[in-house]
Amino acid sequence: MMDDGRHYADPEEKYDVAVVGAHLASNLLAAVLARQGLRVLVVDTESDATAPAGETTVPYTAEVFFTLARRFDIPEIAAFGLTCDLPDRVRRTSGAKRSLSFLYHRPGKAQDPRQTVQFNVPGEHSEWHMFRPDVDEYALQVARTYGARVVRHRRRLTDVSPLPGGDGVSVTTADGLRYRARYLVDSIGMDSPIIARLGGPDPVANLRSRSRVLTTHLAGVQRFEDRVPLSGYPRASPWSAGTISHLFAGGWLQVAHFDNHADAGTARTSVVLSVDPDVFGDLPKDPESAFRGLIDRFPQLRDTFSAAVAVRPWTADDVWQRTVDRTVGNRHFLFERSASRNDLFLSRDVTMAAELVYALAPVLIEAARTDDWSPERFAAVAGFQAELIGFNDRIIAAARIATRDFELWNAFSRVWLLWSMLAALSLKSARNQALRSGDWTPTHRLAEGAHWFALPYGLPELLEQTFAWTEEVREGRLTPAAAAGRVWRALDDAPFTPPLYGFADPEDRFYHFTLARRLRTLAWTKTVAPAEFRTMLTRENLTNVPPPAVH
Repeated sequence: MMDDGRHYADPEEKYDVAVVGAHLASNLLAAVLARQGLRVLVVDTESDATAPAGETTVPYTAEVFFTLARRFDIPEIAAFGLTCDLPDRVRRTSGAKRSLSFLYHRPGKAQDPRQTVQFNVPGEHSEWHMFRPDVDEYALQVARTYGARVVRHRRRLTDVSPLPGGDGVSVTTADGLRYRARYLVDSIGMDSPIIARLGGPDPVANLRSRSRVLTTHLAGVQRFEDRVPLSGYPRASPWSAGTISHLFAGGWLQVAHFDNHADAGTARTSVVLSVDPDVFGDLPKDPESAFRGLIDRFPQLRDTFSAAVAVRPWTADDVWQRTVDRTVGNRHFLFERSASRNDLFLSRDVTMAAELVYALAPVLIEAARTDDWSPERFAAVAGFQAELIGFNDRIIAAARIATRDFELWNAFSRVWLLWSMLAALSLKSARNQALRSGDWTPTHRLAEGAHWFALPYGLPELLEQTFAWTEEVREGRLTPAAAAGRVWRALDDAPFTPPLYGFADPEDRFYHFTLARRLRTLAWTKTVAPAEFRTMLTRENLTNVPPPAVH
């Protein structure tokens, strides 16, 4: 791709939208807006290259990327969900994700194979571990392809301020150049000048979950199957072929290999350690010492990382969660990482990034066409962003409580998986219908809370009930075993639970989406399944239909 002057910003031009912060969410938003004819400016910031960000996806994440690609006619975005179409340079530094493994650990003891859950990704999917520097840069190149202008040579932003007369904003870079725009989307993060002017982030995050998060990339990590042979886990797939979540009471260690496929050109492995700061208040302040102190409590983890060395600086925060009070103001919108920061678990960071792009883009496009940039115009999408942040927080908070006992985790993980799978199928069905009818309204229901398209009847209620039961565990009003029992019964009773996997069977802990299970699901769909499943669970929906070829 040529980096000629047409891609770079002109201080004399007044842009429709300035996007500050250049990473996956903001760059994809810029690509969508530019593809729809808006004049878009992208300015990067100091934190873009250093802020920890999500590095894993699930099949639902891919469906959001596919929906962005099809609705806004940007086939390149589909490659973020169908990775065989990514440039070689991105695939070489990123990893494959063929499974998601949860291994429960107890201090001083070997991991018990009976306390393991593994979900294998269906073969037609292309889930992955994103090496974010290359992925974010590719997203920026896609934005430039469609006409977004970027500040040349990554000159850093130093200030954002209103234009005289209140008809826009100005963005000033470190070399003194000032750029003008009718509207600003701020995705810098909690260091944003706008947030500082508004008094900073909330003193205490308006979230249920609280995490101490430590993260880096390591070289020299041993594959876990070399320390914990698969022979003890008869139905398991190689751990390192996917995302590994090592669970323990009060936290988790997520491990994502970038070197786990034939085309890999890296020896990196990502680690993200997240712990309840009240439970693990005895860990050292230094992040690497804290990491070593934690893994020393679990013999197989200590052995796995014995020779590992950090190849990028550790990033840590004693309480990772952050929120801001108001996300909409005069000519600006605090977007994605400028609105909140929460745990990176269960692929929620990347998934929410794609969802928020899909929510905000149509509102910005209409605002530009009508020249209506009033805060009222953006109230609905701000409300949706808040609902999505809250929903994500409830997932993370429930997951943290579920780590108290493997039986509860075993049950909770089935609810999360069922929601993730049915959300992916529901979105795919809604997208296929929109492509046939030309009406995308059913995929943009911002007033429906965090569920922006129709889910099977009863599924949101199952989620809410599961969250409530885990909260009762936290309050001491319910034992983990009793809560797990309630979840298993709810799964067994739910009419929308497909028979492709023993969701309600505590012993069915290794998921493989085999041909026999596909056929059984199709038969269930045509006979006893709720009527809505007859359009959702079709052959078309159970396999990936590649998006249109790149222009």
